[in-house]
Amino acid sequence: MTEEKFFVDARISKLFFKIALPGAIGMLFSAIYPIIDGIFVSQYLGEGAFAALNLVFPFVYILFCISDLIGVGSSVLIAISLGRKEGEVANRLFTTSIIMIIVLETILAIIAYFIAPYLVKMLNATGTLYTDGLIYLRSYIIFIPLSSLVFAVDNYLRICGKVKTSMFLNIFMSLLIIAIEYLFLGILRLDIYGSSLACSISFILCALLGLIPFIRKKLTIKFSKPKITFKELSLIIKNGGPTFINNIAGRLMGIIFNVILINMAGENAVNAYGVLMSLEAFVLPLMYGTCDALQPATGYNYGAGHYDRVKKIQKLAFTASLVICLVSFVLMLTLNKQFTNLYVSLDNKDGQNMTNIAITIYAFTYLTRWFSYSSQSFFAALSRPIESSVISLSISFAVPLILVGCFYGLGLFGVWLNFPISSLIVGLIALILLLIQGRRIFYGK
Repeated sequence: MTEEKFFVDARISKLFFKIALPGAIGMLFSAIYPIIDGIFVSQYLGEGAFAALNLVFPFVYILFCISDLIGVGSSVLIAISLGRKEGEVANRLFTTSIIMIIVLETILAIIAYFIAPYLVKMLNATGTLYTDGLIYLRSYIIFIPLSSLVFAVDNYLRICGKVKTSMFLNIFMSLLIIAIEYLFLGILRLDIYGSSLACSISFILCALLGLIPFIRKKLTIKFSKPKITFKELSLIIKNGGPTFINNIAGRLMGIIFNVILINMAGENAVNAYGVLMSLEAFVLPLMYGTCDALQPATGYNYGAGHYDRVKKIQKLAFTASLVICLVSFVLMLTLNKQFTNLYVSLDNKDGQNMTNIAITIYAFTYLTRWFSYSSQSFFAALSRPIESSVISLSISFAVPLILVGCFYGLGLFGVWLNFPISSLIVGLIALILLLIQGRRIFYGK
């Protein structure tokens, strides 16, 4: 059975376990390395280096946004094209997208390298915090044109139904990062650049491994003569826009939080926020792996007019996200101190107490976060960029920014409270959009 036929004919439960479960497992492993990365830096280089990493990492994430924009945006178009039996269109969209990522990320890397000192100074970083942050950021930048490909390649593998290949690639990538980083930091005793170097080497190697099946023309989509119309480029930007907006706005919000925290309570507060983001980096990829792995099947069935299957697929996606978030909520409350001890020294009582409180409050975010993300993924899969963008921008920037002003007088408690309240508000926004747009999507009403 071809992957396209599998999307249309397979039982929904089989579709879920063959596509979403491997996707979640793969993303689970991809979520492990940021946690281990933070632990290695904290244990081998100290809490100061961990604070520097957390301070500049939003900029690192922004550097990958072009790859995500094109990768996600083109994937939606490719999946819908395959559903319409337009294979040649899918091939040239894939080829052109790969070229666009390399060219645009190269331009971005050149600009970012030269403005990096100003970006770090903008965060009010001084002394070793500034030095370590600049070294970490620049050592990521120089590899961006190739390392960024790994995020797009993962999308293309899943479109071709190669979710297990994607899963094994993510597992291999995480284990490789951990091994190389242990070599660089634990054995060779390199400075903070050893962390970013380990990640970049692993990203590039896994991107090349992921492209081999496409180069050998073994998959549904293949390399062909690059060509793209203005309309297709516009649709790529529109469809990838929600993810792009979410990434950019979320990292800008992270920068704002870091500036507020460093002014309120210094390095300990930045570290506490870093611990929250490390835990977030573990939970969100599980939802990404589930919902995003099902996007090609959703898009394919939507393009083929099988609306009942679209509804059933998304019902499973929402349910899986709910389970993931409920489990995360319970674990964060019950293992609060254990998570804190991984990053913060027992001798640092203020840091320990601050991080414990932050984790406890942050845990309540996951009671509603599942719904907003699943809704955003649903709209993105059906090429509904406006609704998806509204949800993404609300959760990553607009609502948290408004609440920063509302809760500023509460100090650190207000910063931590921002997350669960933002999630609740955006969940309500997502519900309203689903109620309004659901009938229009499926029934044209």
